[in-house]
Amino acid sequence: MRLRGVARFKCPVCQREVEIRIDVSIKPVGGLHEVFVQHGDHYIKAYIDTEGVVRRAFPVRLFYVADPPLYTLRVFEDRAEIIDSAGHVYITDPAPLLEIVKKLIG
Repeated sequence: MRLRGVARFKCPVCQREVEIRIDVSIKPVGGLHEVFVQHGDHYIKAYIDTEGVVRRAFPVRLFYVADPPLYTLRVFEDRAEIIDSAGHVYITDPAPLLEIVKKLIG
């Protein structure tokens, strides 16, 4: 699908649709924007042309965080996940966390 500044494609890992917004004012090196996407619990690398067409997308098999945070927070529509530095996942109601995020963003 060709939309100026927006690229959509099916995730090669989970098959869900991914939407990426691109700053079309920046000219990509070699004609393609190189984008890393965190999509749920996996990562994708995509190459997108200046028309917003995804030319290639593939999973990133090894993603290493050099300075891991103490906690990572992921908020979804139906749940929120808090992941500690040991990789333990705690699932909770997203409503209170969404309220905090709304206040922070203002």
